[in-house]
Amino acid sequence: MSFDELKNIMISIGISEPDIQLDATREDVGLDSIAVVELALVLRREKGLEVTEEEIKAAGTVADVAALVAAR
Repeated sequence: MSFDELKNIMISIGISEPDIQLDATREDVGLDSIAVVELALVLRREKGLEVTEEEIKAAGTVADVAALVAAR
């Protein structure tokens, strides 16, 4: 999955598009615990990717989340 695909998914769950930058932290983009759960569910349901909430929470930046998703 590309960064743009991840970005589109993040936008679909309510994350502000201008905030979604590769070097932004989870907190910078407003990816709180509820949004993390929603992101994991969307990745699983729509893309068939098994990424846990804990893995997303452990990612330091959006780039780290993108790398995590790309590795699946």
